[in-house]
Amino acid sequence: MQQEGNELTNLGGKNSVVFSRWSLYIAVFGLIGALVLMLDSAPYENITQDFTTDHSNRSGALIMPTKVSSPRGLMIFVHGDGAMGRSAFGYYYPLWQRLAKEGIASYSWDKAGVGGSEGNWLEQNMQSRANEILDVVIMLRKQPRFKDIPIGLIGFSQAGWVMPKALKESSELSFAVFVSTPINWLKQSEFLTQTRLKRAGITGKSKSEKMKHAQDVSKLIAEGAKYDTYLDFLERTAPNAVESAMNKSRYQFVQKNINVDSELELREIHQPLFVAFGNHDVNINVANNAAHFERIFTQNPAQLKLKTYQNADHTLLKNSEFGHLTPSLWWLIKVSLWEEDGFSERFVDDVMSWLNLQITKLSQHAQ
Repeated sequence: MQQEGNELTNLGGKNSVVFSRWSLYIAVFGLIGALVLMLDSAPYENITQDFTTDHSNRSGALIMPTKVSSPRGLMIFVHGDGAMGRSAFGYYYPLWQRLAKEGIASYSWDKAGVGGSEGNWLEQNMQSRANEILDVVIMLRKQPRFKDIPIGLIGFSQAGWVMPKALKESSELSFAVFVSTPINWLKQSEFLTQTRLKRAGITGKSKSEKMKHAQDVSKLIAEGAKYDTYLDFLERTAPNAVESAMNKSRYQFVQKNINVDSELELREIHQPLFVAFGNHDVNINVANNAAHFERIFTQNPAQLKLKTYQNADHTLLKNSEFGHLTPSLWWLIKVSLWEEDGFSERFVDDVMSWLNLQITKLSQHAQ
Protein backbone atom coordinates (compact mmCIF):
# COMPACT_ATOMS: atom_id res chain seq x y z
CA MET A 1 0.00 0.00 0.00
CA GLN A 2 2.80 2.41 0.82
CA GLN A 3 4.38 1.78 -2.58
CA GLU A 4 1.08 2.46 -4.35
CA GLY A 5 0.82 5.74 -2.47
CA ASN A 6 4.26 6.80 -3.66
CA GLU A 7 3.44 5.91 -7.28
CA LEU A 8 0.23 7.90 -7.15
CA THR A 9 2.06 10.84 -5.64
CA ASN A 10 4.70 10.81 -8.36
CA LEU A 11 2.15 10.39 -11.13
CA GLY A 12 1.15 14.05 -10.90
CA GLY A 13 4.66 15.38 -11.47
CA LYS A 14 4.72 18.90 -12.88
CA ASN A 15 0.93 18.88 -13.37
CA SER A 16 0.34 18.44 -9.64
CA VAL A 17 2.59 21.44 -8.93
CA VAL A 18 0.65 23.54 -11.46
CA PHE A 19 -2.63 22.39 -9.90
CA SER A 20 -1.40 23.32 -6.42
CA ARG A 21 -0.29 26.72 -7.68
CA TRP A 22 -3.69 27.39 -9.27
CA SER A 23 -5.38 26.24 -6.06
CA LEU A 24 -3.32 28.79 -4.17
CA TYR A 25 -4.18 31.55 -6.66
CA ILE A 26 -7.88 30.72 -6.40
CA ALA A 27 -7.65 30.74 -2.60
CA VAL A 28 -5.89 34.11 -2.50
CA PHE A 29 -8.28 35.80 -4.93
CA GLY A 30 -11.25 34.16 -3.21
CA LEU A 31 -10.05 35.47 0.13
CA ILE A 32 -9.51 38.98 -1.20
CA GLY A 33 -12.97 38.97 -2.79
CA ALA A 34 -14.64 37.66 0.35
CA LEU A 35 -12.91 40.21 2.57
CA VAL A 36 -13.69 43.10 0.24
CA LEU A 37 -17.37 42.12 0.16
CA MET A 38 -17.50 41.70 3.92
CA LEU A 39 -15.63 44.89 4.81
CA ASP A 40 -17.61 46.87 2.24
CA SER A 41 -20.84 45.92 3.97
CA ALA A 42 -19.46 46.03 7.52
CA PRO A 43 -21.57 48.30 9.77
CA TYR A 44 -18.50 49.51 11.61
CA GLU A 45 -15.31 51.54 11.34
CA ASN A 46 -12.05 49.79 12.21
CA ILE A 47 -9.83 52.31 14.02
CA THR A 48 -6.26 51.56 15.08
CA GLN A 49 -5.90 52.40 18.77
CA ASP A 50 -2.90 51.37 20.84
CA PHE A 51 -2.37 51.19 24.60
CA THR A 52 0.53 50.73 26.99
CA THR A 53 0.84 47.93 29.51
CA ASP A 54 3.82 47.32 31.78
CA HIS A 55 5.89 49.83 29.74
CA SER A 56 5.17 47.89 26.54
CA ASN A 57 3.04 48.97 23.57
CA ARG A 58 0.09 46.91 22.31
CA SER A 59 -1.40 47.62 18.90
CA GLY A 60 -5.16 47.30 18.86
CA ALA A 61 -8.34 47.88 16.90
CA LEU A 62 -11.39 49.80 18.05
CA ILE A 63 -14.48 48.62 16.18
CA MET A 64 -16.99 51.47 16.17
CA PRO A 65 -20.61 50.98 14.99
CA THR A 66 -21.49 53.38 12.19
CA LYS A 67 -25.29 53.05 12.32
CA VAL A 68 -25.67 54.73 15.74
CA SER A 69 -24.56 58.13 17.03
CA SER A 70 -22.88 56.58 20.08
CA PRO A 71 -22.34 52.97 21.21
CA ARG A 72 -24.61 51.40 23.84
CA GLY A 73 -21.82 49.23 25.19
CA LEU A 74 -18.36 47.88 24.41
CA MET A 75 -16.97 44.34 24.37
CA ILE A 76 -13.27 43.65 24.93
CA PHE A 77 -12.09 40.53 23.07
CA VAL A 78 -9.70 38.24 24.96
CA HIS A 79 -7.69 35.75 22.90
CA GLY A 80 -7.12 32.07 23.49
CA ASP A 81 -3.72 30.35 23.17
CA GLY A 82 -1.19 31.05 20.42
CA ALA A 83 0.21 33.96 18.43
CA MET A 84 -3.08 35.76 17.85
CA GLY A 85 -3.50 38.98 15.92
CA ARG A 86 -6.34 41.36 16.73
CA SER A 87 -8.90 39.55 14.53
CA ALA A 88 -7.83 36.00 15.50
CA PHE A 89 -7.25 35.04 11.83
CA GLY A 90 -10.57 36.68 10.87
CA TYR A 91 -12.61 34.63 13.37
CA TYR A 92 -13.80 37.79 15.13
CA TYR A 93 -15.09 39.54 11.99
CA PRO A 94 -18.62 38.07 12.07
CA LEU A 95 -18.89 38.82 15.80
CA TRP A 96 -17.70 42.41 15.37
CA GLN A 97 -20.24 42.80 12.58
CA ARG A 98 -23.18 41.56 14.64
CA LEU A 99 -22.15 43.54 17.71
CA ALA A 100 -21.93 46.70 15.58
CA LYS A 101 -25.44 46.04 14.22
CA GLU A 102 -26.60 45.94 17.84
CA GLY A 103 -24.90 49.29 18.52
CA ILE A 104 -22.10 47.72 20.55
CA ALA A 105 -18.43 48.63 20.00
CA SER A 106 -15.56 46.12 20.23
CA TYR A 107 -11.89 46.35 21.12
CA SER A 108 -9.16 43.79 20.42
CA TRP A 109 -5.38 43.84 20.12
CA ASP A 110 -2.42 41.95 18.73
CA LYS A 111 -0.89 39.70 21.36
CA ALA A 112 2.56 40.66 22.65
CA GLY A 113 5.10 40.17 19.85
CA VAL A 114 2.40 39.74 17.18
CA GLY A 115 1.57 42.31 14.48
CA GLY A 116 2.34 45.78 15.80
CA SER A 117 2.63 44.81 19.48
CA GLU A 118 5.86 44.78 21.45
CA GLY A 119 6.94 41.99 23.78
CA ASN A 120 6.50 38.22 23.62
CA TRP A 121 3.25 36.46 24.51
CA LEU A 122 5.21 33.35 25.54
CA GLU A 123 6.72 35.36 28.40
CA GLN A 124 3.30 36.19 29.84
CA ASN A 125 1.35 34.52 32.61
CA MET A 126 -2.41 34.76 33.04
CA GLN A 127 -2.11 37.67 35.49
CA SER A 128 -0.10 39.78 33.04
CA ARG A 129 -2.75 39.07 30.40
CA ALA A 130 -5.43 40.17 32.88
CA ASN A 131 -3.43 43.34 33.52
CA GLU A 132 -3.68 44.10 29.79
CA ILE A 133 -7.47 44.06 30.11
CA LEU A 134 -7.34 46.42 33.09
CA ASP A 135 -5.09 48.82 31.17
CA VAL A 136 -7.47 48.70 28.19
CA VAL A 137 -10.38 49.62 30.47
CA ILE A 138 -8.44 52.61 31.83
CA MET A 139 -7.58 53.73 28.29
CA LEU A 140 -11.19 53.43 27.12
CA ARG A 141 -12.74 55.15 30.14
CA LYS A 142 -10.61 58.23 29.47
CA GLN A 143 -12.53 58.73 26.22
CA PRO A 144 -15.82 60.66 26.65
CA ARG A 145 -17.74 58.31 24.32
CA PHE A 146 -16.95 55.34 26.61
CA LYS A 147 -17.07 57.14 29.96
CA ASP A 148 -20.47 55.89 31.09
CA ILE A 149 -21.40 52.89 28.92
CA PRO A 150 -21.20 49.25 30.09
CA ILE A 151 -17.97 47.44 29.24
CA GLY A 152 -17.89 43.65 29.06
CA LEU A 153 -15.51 40.86 28.09
CA ILE A 154 -15.79 38.06 25.55
CA GLY A 155 -13.01 35.49 25.68
CA PHE A 156 -12.13 32.16 24.16
CA SER A 157 -10.51 28.98 25.50
CA GLN A 158 -7.37 30.03 27.44
CA ALA A 159 -9.09 33.36 28.19
CA GLY A 160 -11.02 31.40 30.82
CA TRP A 161 -7.97 31.73 33.07
CA VAL A 162 -7.53 35.43 32.26
CA MET A 163 -11.00 36.98 32.48
CA PRO A 164 -11.84 35.91 36.07
CA LYS A 165 -8.75 37.76 37.31
CA ALA A 166 -9.77 40.95 35.50
CA LEU A 167 -13.43 40.65 36.54
CA LYS A 168 -12.41 40.21 40.17
CA GLU A 169 -10.11 43.25 40.10
CA SER A 170 -12.26 45.75 38.16
CA SER A 171 -15.76 46.95 38.99
CA GLU A 172 -15.67 48.77 35.63
CA LEU A 173 -16.36 45.43 33.93
CA SER A 174 -20.09 44.70 33.91
CA PHE A 175 -20.45 41.20 32.39
CA ALA A 176 -18.58 38.54 30.44
CA VAL A 177 -19.06 35.86 27.79
CA PHE A 178 -16.92 32.72 28.22
CA VAL A 179 -16.55 30.58 25.07
CA SER A 180 -15.14 27.03 25.42
CA THR A 181 -13.24 27.90 28.59
CA PRO A 182 -11.69 25.25 30.87
CA ILE A 183 -11.31 25.86 34.59
CA ASN A 184 -8.20 23.82 35.50
CA TRP A 185 -5.05 23.71 33.30
CA LEU A 186 -3.83 20.28 34.41
CA LYS A 187 -7.24 18.67 33.90
CA GLN A 188 -7.48 20.17 30.43
CA SER A 189 -3.98 18.94 29.61
CA GLU A 190 -4.92 15.42 30.74
CA PHE A 191 -8.07 15.50 28.60
CA LEU A 192 -6.05 16.60 25.55
CA THR A 193 -3.69 13.67 26.10
CA GLN A 194 -6.64 11.27 26.25
CA THR A 195 -8.02 12.77 23.02
CA ARG A 196 -4.71 12.32 21.20
CA LEU A 197 -4.37 8.72 22.35
CA LYS A 198 -7.93 7.95 21.28
CA ARG A 199 -7.28 9.42 17.83
CA ALA A 200 -4.14 7.32 17.55
CA GLY A 201 -6.11 4.18 18.46
CA ILE A 202 -4.06 3.55 21.61
CA THR A 203 -5.96 1.61 24.28
CA GLY A 204 -5.48 -0.72 27.23
CA LYS A 205 -2.12 -1.03 28.97
CA SER A 206 -0.33 1.13 26.41
CA LYS A 207 -2.83 3.95 27.01
CA SER A 208 -2.39 3.69 30.79
CA GLU A 209 1.39 3.84 30.46
CA LYS A 210 1.27 6.88 28.19
CA MET A 211 -1.19 8.67 30.47
CA LYS A 212 1.09 7.98 33.45
CA HIS A 213 4.07 9.31 31.50
CA ALA A 214 2.18 12.51 30.58
CA GLN A 215 1.29 13.01 34.25
CA ASP A 216 4.95 12.55 35.21
CA VAL A 217 5.96 15.19 32.66
CA SER A 218 3.36 17.62 34.03
CA LYS A 219 4.60 16.98 37.57
CA LEU A 220 8.17 17.66 36.48
CA ILE A 221 7.16 20.96 34.86
CA ALA A 222 4.98 22.03 37.80
CA GLU A 223 7.82 21.38 40.25
CA GLY A 224 10.02 23.88 38.39
CA ALA A 225 12.41 21.60 36.51
CA LYS A 226 14.74 23.36 34.08
CA TYR A 227 14.29 22.84 30.35
CA ASP A 228 17.38 20.60 30.03
CA THR A 229 16.02 18.38 32.80
CA TYR A 230 12.77 18.04 30.86
CA LEU A 231 14.65 17.01 27.70
CA ASP A 232 16.80 14.54 29.65
CA PHE A 233 13.67 13.01 31.17
CA LEU A 234 12.12 12.52 27.72
CA GLU A 235 15.37 11.03 26.39
CA ARG A 236 15.40 8.46 29.21
CA THR A 237 11.70 7.61 29.36
CA ALA A 238 10.28 8.22 25.87
CA PRO A 239 13.01 8.73 23.24
CA ASN A 240 10.44 8.81 20.44
CA ALA A 241 8.84 11.88 22.03
CA VAL A 242 11.98 14.02 21.94
CA GLU A 243 11.34 15.17 18.36
CA SER A 244 7.94 16.57 19.33
CA ALA A 245 9.14 18.11 22.61
CA MET A 246 8.20 21.69 23.42
CA ASN A 247 10.80 24.30 22.54
CA LYS A 248 12.31 26.25 25.42
CA SER A 249 10.02 29.29 25.08
CA ARG A 250 6.87 27.17 25.05
CA TYR A 251 8.16 25.09 27.96
CA GLN A 252 8.73 28.20 30.06
CA PHE A 253 5.28 29.53 29.14
CA VAL A 254 3.65 26.27 30.24
CA GLN A 255 5.69 26.28 33.44
CA LYS A 256 4.47 29.78 34.31
CA ASN A 257 0.84 28.74 33.92
CA ILE A 258 0.53 25.00 34.53
CA ASN A 259 -1.02 25.38 37.99
CA VAL A 260 -3.72 27.88 37.04
CA ASP A 261 -7.25 27.15 38.19
CA SER A 262 -9.95 29.80 37.93
CA GLU A 263 -12.40 28.37 40.49
CA LEU A 264 -11.50 30.63 43.42
CA GLU A 265 -11.66 33.78 41.30
CA LEU A 266 -14.96 32.70 39.72
CA ARG A 267 -16.40 32.28 43.22
CA GLU A 268 -15.43 35.85 44.11
CA ILE A 269 -16.75 37.76 41.10
CA HIS A 270 -20.15 39.47 41.07
CA GLN A 271 -20.68 40.05 37.34
CA PRO A 272 -23.17 37.93 35.34
CA LEU A 273 -21.64 35.38 32.95
CA PHE A 274 -22.75 33.71 29.73
CA VAL A 275 -20.82 30.44 29.32
CA ALA A 276 -20.97 28.57 26.00
CA PHE A 277 -19.61 25.15 25.04
CA GLY A 278 -19.78 23.05 21.87
CA ASN A 279 -20.82 19.40 21.98
CA HIS A 280 -18.07 18.44 19.48
CA ASP A 281 -15.25 20.15 21.39
CA VAL A 282 -12.21 17.84 21.45
CA ASN A 283 -10.00 20.29 23.36
CA ILE A 284 -11.81 20.32 26.69
CA ASN A 285 -14.05 18.00 28.67
CA VAL A 286 -17.32 19.85 28.11
CA ALA A 287 -19.49 17.83 30.51
CA ASN A 288 -17.03 18.17 33.40
CA ASN A 289 -16.37 21.87 32.87
CA ALA A 290 -20.06 22.70 32.47
CA ALA A 291 -20.86 20.85 35.70
CA HIS A 292 -17.96 22.62 37.42
CA PHE A 293 -19.32 26.05 36.44
CA GLU A 294 -22.76 25.09 37.73
CA ARG A 295 -21.32 23.94 41.08
CA ILE A 296 -19.40 27.19 41.48
CA PHE A 297 -22.55 29.26 40.97
CA THR A 298 -24.91 27.03 42.98
CA GLN A 299 -25.49 29.79 45.53
CA ASN A 300 -26.31 32.34 42.83
CA PRO A 301 -27.65 30.52 39.75
CA ALA A 302 -29.10 33.73 38.26
CA GLN A 303 -25.54 35.00 37.79
CA LEU A 304 -24.79 32.19 35.31
CA LYS A 305 -26.32 31.39 31.93
CA LEU A 306 -24.74 28.22 30.54
CA LYS A 307 -25.52 26.41 27.31
CA THR A 308 -23.90 23.60 25.32
CA TYR A 309 -24.52 24.03 21.59
CA GLN A 310 -25.11 21.20 19.14
CA ASN A 311 -22.98 20.69 16.01
CA ALA A 312 -20.36 23.03 17.51
CA ASP A 313 -16.60 22.57 17.80
CA HIS A 314 -14.14 24.32 20.16
CA THR A 315 -14.63 27.60 18.27
CA LEU A 316 -18.45 27.27 18.36
CA LEU A 317 -18.38 27.14 14.56
CA LYS A 318 -20.53 24.44 12.96
CA ASN A 319 -18.61 21.20 13.35
CA SER A 320 -20.10 19.75 10.16
CA GLU A 321 -18.65 22.64 8.13
CA PHE A 322 -15.50 23.67 9.99
CA GLY A 323 -14.55 20.77 12.26
CA HIS A 324 -12.20 19.22 9.69
CA LEU A 325 -10.45 22.53 8.91
CA THR A 326 -7.56 24.33 10.59
CA PRO A 327 -6.93 28.09 10.28
CA SER A 328 -5.80 28.59 6.69
CA LEU A 329 -6.73 30.55 3.57
CA TRP A 330 -9.67 28.23 2.89
CA TRP A 331 -10.82 28.45 6.50
CA LEU A 332 -10.72 32.26 6.44
CA ILE A 333 -12.57 32.39 3.11
CA LYS A 334 -15.27 30.14 4.53
CA VAL A 335 -15.58 32.13 7.78
CA SER A 336 -15.77 35.36 5.74
CA LEU A 337 -18.44 34.03 3.38
CA TRP A 338 -20.58 32.32 6.01
CA GLU A 339 -20.30 35.24 8.46
CA GLU A 340 -22.34 34.57 11.62
CA ASP A 341 -24.14 31.66 9.94
CA GLY A 342 -20.89 29.73 10.34
CA PHE A 343 -21.52 29.53 14.08
CA SER A 344 -23.65 26.88 15.72
CA GLU A 345 -27.39 27.47 15.47
CA ARG A 346 -28.59 30.14 17.93
CA PHE A 347 -25.14 30.82 19.45
CA VAL A 348 -24.72 34.38 18.13
CA ASP A 349 -28.41 35.22 18.65
CA ASP A 350 -28.30 33.92 22.23
CA VAL A 351 -25.19 35.93 23.06
CA MET A 352 -26.67 39.10 21.58
CA SER A 353 -30.01 38.65 23.38
CA TRP A 354 -28.18 38.14 26.66
CA LEU A 355 -25.90 41.16 26.11
CA ASN A 356 -28.88 43.36 25.21
CA LEU A 357 -30.62 42.23 28.39
CA GLN A 358 -27.57 43.08 30.53
CA ILE A 359 -27.14 46.49 28.89
CA THR A 360 -30.86 47.29 29.30
CA LYS A 361 -30.78 46.33 32.99
CA LEU A 362 -27.75 48.53 33.62
CA SER A 363 -29.31 51.41 31.71
CA GLN A 364 -32.52 51.19 33.76
CA HIS A 365 -30.53 50.96 36.99
CA ALA A 366 -28.58 54.11 36.07
CA GLN A 367 -31.74 56.18 35.50
